[in-house]
Amino acid sequence: MGFSTHFEVALRTKSYIKTFQTHDISDIDVFGYRFNSDLSFFTIGSECKSGDTGALEELFKFVGIVDYYNLDRGYLIKSRIHQNAREVALKNKIRCITESEIRQILLGQDFDIDRQLRVENAKYLKYINALKDFKKADEKLVEYISLDYWNREDWKNIHNLLHILNFPKQSELFDKKAITVNEKIIFYRVAELFSIAVLKIISDAMMLNFSDISKSITNMLYGGAESLNEKRKIHDLVSQATKSDAEFEPNWQGEFLNMSFRFSQHTYASAQIPALLQLILSECFYSNKVKIETKHVEKFPDLTRKYTQDIMQFLANNSNLNPEIFKDFMII
Repeated sequence: MGFSTHFEVALRTKSYIKTFQTHDISDIDVFGYRFNSDLSFFTIGSECKSGDTGALEELFKFVGIVDYYNLDRGYLIKSRIHQNAREVALKNKIRCITESEIRQILLGQDFDIDRQLRVENAKYLKYINALKDFKKADEKLVEYISLDYWNREDWKNIHNLLHILNFPKQSELFDKKAITVNEKIIFYRVAELFSIAVLKIISDAMMLNFSDISKSITNMLYGGAESLNEKRKIHDLVSQATKSDAEFEPNWQGEFLNMSFRFSQHTYASAQIPALLQLILSECFYSNKVKIETKHVEKFPDLTRKYTQDIMQFLANNSNLNPEIFKDFMII
């Protein structure tokens, strides 16, 4: 279907009753996304359930998840789904499908579903093990990319990821030992998540005012014109009170705007950056090495490769990341 995927995407909400608290309310078993050639963003989510009963109750819960997360399409996958659940699903942009129906759909497409399931499970286990291993070194980054990222606005994800990557712990991490494959897996995933947030605010900026895209991107980088105006006012008041001459814009903003402008001028190529990063993560990481060959990227426009390298270079330039992390891809 051409979607990049993530598994077990947690949905969270927050409350403040005496203390600030975060609550995990549910999750999306399989979350898929795709950027179209105009940078419009399309999302799907799948709820995978076992058993032969209870489909209607599970569907009603999933309808809430689809609405809460604003998914474009939902799939309820279960071994048996009663007709009344299918009738409700039809009116709520959700498709009900059983395992036997999936196999029927894939019949004749030269697709071995059992083999592919084993492959996907192995890939997911490799990523989970990398998260567990890296969590010992940097719990904050692991928590953010596996939980918080999916529940934050895109502009906040850009600021927050760069803030976390500039945390002193990152430089300490790379001073101690050689970079492991698991560490590379984590930071290639960070590059993918960062690219999603970048492309989504560029997409919004193009809709806002494509003729003055740089100013539109600046607005989107702070949550919109009103939010940007309020943040500038607060910054000015704090500067006056503290007699500080600190700049409002972060030191990476100029490079970010330059990179984003180039992405907006060639949307067909830039739209494929996250897909390329997922392919690299899926096909090129082994237990003891990373091996990226030309054949892994030849399906994509050459400009996609260059833009992906721009994302990596931007992260290396504006954080405590060791540039060696992305060397395997940068030398292609």
